[in-house]
Amino acid sequence: MRDPKPEDPVKISCSMDWMMVEVTPQTYSSRRYMFADELHLGSGCPVTRIQTYAYDFIYPVYDCGIRTQVVSEHTLIFRSELYYNPRDRRHHCRTVPLECSATRKSVWLTPVSTDEIQLDPSPFIADFETMAEELGLLSSD
Repeated sequence: MRDPKPEDPVKISCSMDWMMVEVTPQTYSSRRYMFADELHLGSGCPVTRIQTYAYDFIYPVYDCGIRTQVVSEHTLIFRSELYYNPRDRRHHCRTVPLECSATRKSVWLTPVSTDEIQLDPSPFIADFETMAEELGLLSSD
């Protein structure tokens, strides 16, 4: 994920399966409001979610013409573009290059093996025995 500047209107993040782009529709520097239909990702993919202060593009990395580059066995780079085509033709069209990376070694993607975890028995429960009546399972009421 690239580090956004305080006024950066575009934030991007990736996983091995998804590209997520968030666009602030009004930047402080331009004071121009961008409408959702003026923006598209890659090969014409529209905004997927409209929030009060942001537009989101959330797409699988194999969609919208997103390009993938293998950097290593565990790391991929994803590239695309964000296109701005203003309704008002007095404003210029813009293309913003997008790039982010994802790694297979992410803690979110690492499977947990129970074979590696060895828990010591608790001294509080070692001699714990109870009867069904104590647990209220066999109440005769």
